[in-house]
Amino acid sequence: MISNKKKIFFKGSYFPPGDKSISHRIIILGSQAVGKSIVTNLLEGEDVLNTIKVMCELGANIKKKSNKFIIYGLPPGSLFQPKKKLDFGNSGTGIRLIAGLVSSNNIKTVLIGDKSLNSRPMKRVTEHLSRTGSIIKLKNNFYPPINIKGVGNAIPLNFEIKIPSAQIKSSIILSSLNTNGLVKIKEFRSTRDHTENMLKSMGYNIKVKHDENYRYIELKNDRLLKPIKYQVPGDPSSAAFLITGACLLPGSKLLVKNILFNKTRIGFIETLKSMGGNIKVIKKKKLNNETVADIFVDQKRNLKSVLVKSSKIPLQIDEVPILSIAASFANGISIFKGLKELTVKESNRLDLIHKNLLKIGVKSEVKGFDLYIHGNNKLKKGNANIIHNHDHRIVMAFYVANLICEKRNIIKDKSCVNTSYPSFFKDITKFLN
Repeated sequence: MISNKKKIFFKGSYFPPGDKSISHRIIILGSQAVGKSIVTNLLEGEDVLNTIKVMCELGANIKKKSNKFIIYGLPPGSLFQPKKKLDFGNSGTGIRLIAGLVSSNNIKTVLIGDKSLNSRPMKRVTEHLSRTGSIIKLKNNFYPPINIKGVGNAIPLNFEIKIPSAQIKSSIILSSLNTNGLVKIKEFRSTRDHTENMLKSMGYNIKVKHDENYRYIELKNDRLLKPIKYQVPGDPSSAAFLITGACLLPGSKLLVKNILFNKTRIGFIETLKSMGGNIKVIKKKKLNNETVADIFVDQKRNLKSVLVKSSKIPLQIDEVPILSIAASFANGISIFKGLKELTVKESNRLDLIHKNLLKIGVKSEVKGFDLYIHGNNKLKKGNANIIHNHDHRIVMAFYVANLICEKRNIIKDKSCVNTSYPSFFKDITKFLN
């Protein structure tokens, strides 16, 4: 139980769960490498487990042995015709990435999800994939189920991605694994680059360069993917809840071990530091083209307000819910600009953040797609019935909000947290003193 009757803080040495984005990708790419790949510290949340089930339906052999996952893959272009619809549950990452993979294989299938996933836009991905020759149909031309008739001789094309989305980019990259010729991708804003880094580590012919405005990716499938031994680093998006909690509570001394420190994923750390979060990097190393670090939160004072520009949002899009809690307990008006992408996540997160902040006693305003939070270092009234629409990040953010509330908030049915962070409540309890 979280209590505000006495001074509390976070303390201890914390290993975050395996990164969710990387866990999806290593399962998919390991399944496209001939031979034996070994993965440790894989996130065993529901979303990733659904990706494993789907890749097995498509012909991969994936087994858990002790604390390792063993993957025996098959080469690009060799996916099996599945015997049933491919069910992704709540996983937007899984359905969008594997839609790309399937689109360049000569198979026909239907990709489905739960009620929440079936309300999320897919055209932003499939409009690119359809150009290669695959035939794709969506519900109301926009939503899952995704009916795909893949094409074994996909057309190599140049793609321009104007929506900042790693899922769109990765879907195109995965379709290129079975596309003969040179595929070129131009991003108008950098997004998380785990797919590119993993392909480099597996020996694929991929080149990445960038200038001040754009990022350019070139792929050619003239090399097979090599099997790999891969240790999944800790998920910064999951760790953000405890890191932010520690920054909220002066006196906290939290050591975070083995966290992914990819520059496209640590925007929230820079935001917290600009708010007065005392976060220091203890050591860094490179593993499979990813930077991994230990960081230490040694919080001495209360936070202050922040302005986050729209150009910085893609690098911390998943952390905005928990950053909104930090802003609520920071002196001054915090502004988060350009949050349109938040409206098409597992829920309309922008709307839920705004409404729930009001319910716990925080003044919040939404102007267009900008969020204004009027914060101070006083405890909020709390005792609110939190509306989360089964969105795991909303649940976790407003559970952490109990730390800054006089009375606990009411959160009914917290099971959706199992999609990304099954040990969340256990970890919160373990490191709170």
